[in-house]
Amino acid sequence: MLSNEDPIRISKFLSLELRHHPEKIGIRLDENGWTDMQELISKAGAAGIKLSLEVLQEVVETNNK
Repeated sequence: MLSNEDPIRISKFLSLELRHHPEKIGIRLDENGWTDMQELISKAGAAGIKLSLEVLQEVVETNNK
């Protein structure tokens, strides 16, 4: 389980990178705005954000945005 601050921090990171600046962390979105989750996890880790499939799932399930 994530600490209270982690989901917010991760959600903000994902929103910024996926919606506005995917190139900033080196990911590419397809024509529908999707990217490979393993690549996202890897690139986020290189940017200092520790992600896993479980963490992504928790953030998606608990964030209304």
